[in-house]
Amino acid sequence: MNETVEREIDLKDMLYRVAQKWRKIIVGAVIIALLAALLQVASGILLILDREKLEDVRERYEVAVKAYEATGERLRARIDNLRDQSANQQEYNEKSLRMQIDPMNRWTGYFQFYIDSKYQIDPSLTYQTPDHTNRLIAAYSSYLQSAELYGEILQNTEGLDEIRFLMEVYTVTVDQSAATIRITYIGATEAEVVRLLDFIKEKIAARYPTIRDTVGDHTYEIMTESVYSVIDLELDEQQKANLLAYTSYDGAIAESTEELSEWEKQPEPRPEFGAWHTTKQAIKFLILGGIMGVILMILWFAAKYIFSRSVKTDRDWGHCGIPVLGHIFRDRGNRHFPKIDAWIDRVFGRTPLGSRDETAVLTARSLEPVLKARGLTEAVLVSGIDGKTGEALARTMDGAGEGIGFRLAGDILRDPEASGRLEKSGQVILLENAQSTRIEDLDQTRRLLQAWEKEILGVVVVE
Repeated sequence: MNETVEREIDLKDMLYRVAQKWRKIIVGAVIIALLAALLQVASGILLILDREKLEDVRERYEVAVKAYEATGERLRARIDNLRDQSANQQEYNEKSLRMQIDPMNRWTGYFQFYIDSKYQIDPSLTYQTPDHTNRLIAAYSSYLQSAELYGEILQNTEGLDEIRFLMEVYTVTVDQSAATIRITYIGATEAEVVRLLDFIKEKIAARYPTIRDTVGDHTYEIMTESVYSVIDLELDEQQKANLLAYTSYDGAIAESTEELSEWEKQPEPRPEFGAWHTTKQAIKFLILGGIMGVILMILWFAAKYIFSRSVKTDRDWGHCGIPVLGHIFRDRGNRHFPKIDAWIDRVFGRTPLGSRDETAVLTARSLEPVLKARGLTEAVLVSGIDGKTGEALARTMDGAGEGIGFRLAGDILRDPEASGRLEKSGQVILLENAQSTRIEDLDQTRRLLQAWEKEILGVVVVE
């Protein structure tokens, strides 16, 4: 029987009993919260008093701040650098002539001219006339790669506006041993290539008198020239790589921006020392301690309910073979904040029908028909409740009866005189506190009453 009673847990009743302990829960939570806050204050004071440890904490804080700021600067610098690279890549893709050329039909043109300095060795002379060939090649080469000529080419070439893009398609190759210079140009169309090469030929012809007068007499002759189209797979790969690079920059910028956003969400390192830090920590642990205190106190009272060896509900009394004859509710008006108790009663459907005396009178009157049916004029109350409370309840119930009296015998387990008050009564009624009657005490009470040939009519539960 006992095992059955112990194992049956009424969850709703457990929550109600725990809720009734709200005053103790709050007091316990406040104590735990204060202890947690005091521990933090003590820890802060000890840290301030320990100069060596305080200096170590301060140094770690400064390192953490520098690392935090360095991370932000690094991420911002990376984003700025990626944006600059992305803008440069976009500009290159839009302005570079190589990016506009069709790699499946790339046009290339070149011409090569020979410089004749008319130098001859005269065997009759001990000292020969200087050979100006190298100086002439250098003069032409310098002019063909000068800012002056670059600027004129840009002015006469559609789609080119910067020297750096011109140098991708225009090259000058010098062969000192053969006294030749080769000019190569690649473009999108045959007409563009031919026009550019003709323009350079004109510029060479216009520069010829100046070089002749300043360097030395000479002649030049175009030896070979050609314009042709080719399939340039290398150019195709370069174009694809440049287009992909621009897209990859966008992805890298988005990734770095997200990383910066995550960094900005992180709290900036705070000093873990000083009066202000100690105060904040104390407040923080005061709140956390209060929350944990409430949780721990609730768990404590729930565990006490679950593991207590007491009769918990009316159903448990029924399992013990003792019917519940009525309920008497304690007065709550003399307790602090009784409205909270009343609200808890309403939530769990346990609203009392009246005060202690009122419910005692109602219980006594409801028992009259039962007792009269058994031919009784008096009911003896066997109770584990403390003497003063039990006597007060017995007097109230006795005064409510009409022809039926109620008399308190007392606690037969602890009061030696209680057994003597049962001699003239064959039936008894138990008067017990809710949640206080231990199963062992109930079993012992039943055995004693059975030994004395007393019948238990039921129990009146005092809430």
